[in-house]
Amino acid sequence: MPRTRIDYGSEPQQFGHFYPPEGDADGPVPVVMVIHGGYWSGKYHLNLGTSFAVELSRSGVAVWNIEYRRIGDGGRWPEMSVDVVAALEAIAGPVAAASPVPLDLGRVRVVGHSAGGQLAVWLAGQHDTRVRPQLVVSQAGALDLASAAERGRRISYIEDLFGVPFDDDPELYRSASPQHRVPVGVPVFCLHGTEDVQVPAQVASRYHAAAQASGDPVELHLIDGEDHFAFLDPNARSWKLSRELLLAEQL
Repeated sequence: MPRTRIDYGSEPQQFGHFYPPEGDADGPVPVVMVIHGGYWSGKYHLNLGTSFAVELSRSGVAVWNIEYRRIGDGGRWPEMSVDVVAALEAIAGPVAAASPVPLDLGRVRVVGHSAGGQLAVWLAGQHDTRVRPQLVVSQAGALDLASAAERGRRISYIEDLFGVPFDDDPELYRSASPQHRVPVGVPVFCLHGTEDVQVPAQVASRYHAAAQASGDPVELHLIDGEDHFAFLDPNARSWKLSRELLLAEQL
């Protein structure tokens, strides 16, 4: 599958891979933006999302698989949050300019796995972006970054993300925590395996309850017997349901 590297900023990690839809397009096509996970760490890269991006593009949509500054590779939360906003807005700029087919900017869907799920749902809560997501799919997303700290529990990789303990800046944690930012006004589909030990399924259930109480359009899909990494397996139900939701013509 041909892909094009596109820079959305001047920093080394501010780029993505763009995949045009396979086959002839009849009019403007939807765009799926893929945000990879990996504990927000520079040890993990956008190649985690490559296989899913390729499959989606073969199904008739354009795909924008992004990299961003991460812990140990260019930044923490301030840089990371700037980057995902810039990458989303780039769909209406350099991405559209490079695409061989017109892009439908009213049908931009965002999907993120694990830490990428947190970034995707957080992004939906940014209301002043040049491009607004039509929907977000959270795949085993880390959707609550503050509640454990509010109870006095310290989680090292979350502290690494922010660079300070919770007690030093609790509002920073809450401002990045999707559960603490509802309503977002964008449909969010929370997909989570019941056997996930990295991010327990209760995280998705709590987000679903909070979003629903706020009036947000939200759906919870718990996938029996699948774990955190099933979203990276083309044979898994988690992968197939993600694909189905992102390609749906009617929400």
